[in-house]
Amino acid sequence: MHFTEPVYRNPYWPTFPLLQITQGCTHNKCKFCTMYKDVDFRIQPVEWIEEDLQEIADMKPNAKTIQLLSANPLVLTYDKLAPILEMIKKYLPKMEMVYMAGRVTDVKNKTVEQ
Repeated sequence: MHFTEPVYRNPYWPTFPLLQITQGCTHNKCKFCTMYKDVDFRIQPVEWIEEDLQEIADMKPNAKTIQLLSANPLVLTYDKLAPILEMIKKYLPKMEMVYMAGRVTDVKNKTVEQ
């Protein structure tokens, strides 16, 4: 698995497996949060994401939930996020729920159809 430290998961979402699709936080200016202060925001290479999904499929082929990491993967444009979700469907066909964190500004940049 390709994880960039630090790895934080939401303790209220009891999901396994975890799939890191971004590193760090796009905003990274909250005065109350120091989680990603030393981590530049980046998108994981698609090759890493696919390799990780293959590994997850080998370990837990019947997974029904997955948590996408890091701070706000929802910032990805629809054109970048949709293929990742399609990959999840391809490797984990029983998937029912995808959890991820995001900012309000990430959601408002998506259309209703997206």
